[in-house]
Amino acid sequence: MSARALGVIVTGGRHHVVSAEDLVFLERTVRALGTTAIHTDGTEGVAAQVEAWARERGLPVWRVTANWMHDGPATLPERNTTLTGVGRTVIAFPGDEITDDLLAKARKRRLRIIESPGRKMAQRPTMDRLYNTPHHGPGHRSGISP
Repeated sequence: MSARALGVIVTGGRHHVVSAEDLVFLERTVRALGTTAIHTDGTEGVAAQVEAWARERGLPVWRVTANWMHDGPATLPERNTTLTGVGRTVIAFPGDEITDDLLAKARKRRLRIIESPGRKMAQRPTMDRLYNTPHHGPGHRSGISP
């Protein structure tokens, strides 16, 4: 098995705080996969927190940046393209559009995606407030209409 197969891409939002439950999930998943390295995009948020967690456990951390030939640094979607080329498994925590972009690219490359329980909960549909809020105001009569 190649080293690429044992490296795991970890993604999530810049504003998500990794909880104790997230770390238990991560520990179990990394152990079950036989992970030998963690790959991130090196941004703050989930990437920084997971990098610190991995270093405490002696797991190598590889920050993946895109090497694109254009003016200025690579954009986040460009980094996602590069990142999805270094592993076969993605562990996803709650995130934003950039996380969704990475997962879309991972699906196109047919990478294995493992979503954290927190990400699954964040994506559950919620009740629309329109149906949950009673209507009050001018022209609204309470009771049964004739």
